[in-house]
Amino acid sequence: MILLLVVFFIILILLKSWWNLLSVVKRSNLKGPTPLPLVGNGIDFVIKPTEFLPVLERYQKNFGNIVLMHLFSDPYIIMYHPQHMEGIVSHSETITKGRSYTFLRPWLGDGLLTSTGSKWRAHRKFLTPAFHFNILQNFIPVFWKNEKFLRDNLEKYADGATDINLFPIIALSALDNVTESIMGVSFNAQRDSESKYVKAISKLSAVVANRMRNPFIANEIIFNLSSYKKIQDKALEIVHGHTKKVIEIRREELKKNNITSLPTTTDTGIKNKHAFLDLLLLSKIDGQDISDEAVREEVDTFLFEGHDTTTSGITFALFCISRHKDVQQKILTEQKLIFADDFKRDATYSELQQMKYLEMVIKESLRLYPSVPLVERMITSDVEVSGLTIKKDVSVILDIFHMQRSEEFYEDPMEFRPDRFESGITRNPFSWLAFSAGPRNCIGQKFAMLEMKVTLSGIIRHFELLPSKQEPKLVADLILQSENGVHIKLKPRNFC
Repeated sequence: MILLLVVFFIILILLKSWWNLLSVVKRSNLKGPTPLPLVGNGIDFVIKPTEFLPVLERYQKNFGNIVLMHLFSDPYIIMYHPQHMEGIVSHSETITKGRSYTFLRPWLGDGLLTSTGSKWRAHRKFLTPAFHFNILQNFIPVFWKNEKFLRDNLEKYADGATDINLFPIIALSALDNVTESIMGVSFNAQRDSESKYVKAISKLSAVVANRMRNPFIANEIIFNLSSYKKIQDKALEIVHGHTKKVIEIRREELKKNNITSLPTTTDTGIKNKHAFLDLLLLSKIDGQDISDEAVREEVDTFLFEGHDTTTSGITFALFCISRHKDVQQKILTEQKLIFADDFKRDATYSELQQMKYLEMVIKESLRLYPSVPLVERMITSDVEVSGLTIKKDVSVILDIFHMQRSEEFYEDPMEFRPDRFESGITRNPFSWLAFSAGPRNCIGQKFAMLEMKVTLSGIIRHFELLPSKQEPKLVADLILQSENGVHIKLKPRNFC
């Protein structure tokens, strides 16, 4: 009898919570899938990683460009249209990252990606000068040095027949670029194809992405009892150990050279710009030294963001170029005009700015394959954006991936057409958000574009890119990647 009463009350509570959830949905003027008792729409996301983007695409087809859904009782709005996205990314009060970003905190702490409010504003303002073009120009020799090492690694497979999975090879090059440039420390990751750090990053990304997709693993109790927790703890030990080593090496170099502060101006009175890690180690915010933990959080954030996103961008750009011979030829023609008779030399900063067609190719690749396919923001107080009132505690997901593939904004959207980005062509500026926009846009976008230009220029001048028959199986992890790798074939150019 007691058991029956317990079951009855459990059923009653479930029905009441479901009724409350259905009432919330009914009062809303937004369409979306009908939530189930207790789990909401969570069951839709207990799926394979490769099925996640198709679920979001199905939601858009069934319910339109703005969709209301629930994970358990937590409300989410998915946006697919630039009109709505503009209101979110441009609003000064919608800068807090969404619920999913809490899963990054054991790894990145309260760094620039995850922080909000006054701390985020202070650190963003403080770190922005580290990506000034005066600083970026100093990175170009580093990029070219690592591009040559990358090219040597690729040459081992450049027989015109071997399928090359680009992602792990490009990742090592990108890691060398970010550690040696903005961190001022060289680890020569490309000489270690079994890099523990890169593998740990991959495992951490997979765990966090799984928690972001699967509402059951997202639950802290279930997660802590699962095998994912052990995988995360082991990977964190490696990643944080690597970060501390980077900081210690740079700190010792500064100490060895008796550098204890950073001058604000040069002898000629020109305002100085300083490298990222030096800013963190030698500067003050509001008169206070930056704590060791805060330094670690920012270094972890930029080591991750600075190599994973560019890895995705370079990899998918090479993939697209390999499948479009006419595009590859146009890139090569532009390179010949810039390099003239010395086709093997390194390009200067000015010459990299002249690579207009290559930049269009990069932008078109990022349209089809945005390195960050989804962005999430938490609404911390009732707000009206683009004529839409969004209540406090709603998490908003911006589906950049499907928006940038919409025929409403791009004719024949699945065709690869770099000329979409020719100057003079007008479109809604928020229909391309590969580097986001507004106050929380990508702080390192100029760094990323410069690195991608160097890497692609070097590879295309020395290799002919050929298509592989393998199609990537796209996965929206923390960045866009492929479950089965991203493959091309290479053949040396006979005039290089």
